[in-house]
Amino acid sequence: MTTRRDIRTGVASFFGGATYDSAARIYRPTPLATSGLAGVRPYWTTRFEDHDFLAGLTADRKMGAVMSVHIANDSERRIALGGPTGGFKSRPLQLELWVWHYARTAVIEAAQADLDDLLDAIVGRIHGDRTLGNTVLEAGESPRGITTATGAVPQAEPGTPPTVRQEAVISFDATVYPQA
Repeated sequence: MTTRRDIRTGVASFFGGATYDSAARIYRPTPLATSGLAGVRPYWTTRFEDHDFLAGLTADRKMGAVMSVHIANDSERRIALGGPTGGFKSRPLQLELWVWHYARTAVIEAAQADLDDLLDAIVGRIHGDRTLGNTVLEAGESPRGITTATGAVPQAEPGTPPTVRQEAVISFDATVYPQA
């Protein structure tokens, strides 16, 4: 049976890479490091530290992001075929990829553009492998498709260096077929 933990871990490693940093509880370096994704956690954390947003990215990169996997909803339905043991189960899930972006810049537009490019890269990775590395049967293929929503206005923080923080959520349906 595919468990919720299996799904979270599989999705996190698909986007975060095969290496799990157990001290920080994050997958990194990621296959999307050139787009600014520094790491992916299978579960939420209380707070990401500033260094988490840029860990593993090139030294000259002043903007980066971290992501967490959230299972917003799941259900299980048995589809019976024939006798009492025939059939299979369908388990659709609503997945959300929460992205927190950090930029060492005073230029809000540059930070927003960097986040846009990263969101496009994440969605492109879903399109490139709808099984998310064999974690699910299909992802983003339901009538709902893939939705990207950005949070409130980016938050500029004065200081040396000045920073901009913003967030986004990529949501989509995925389906697994656990054993009947």
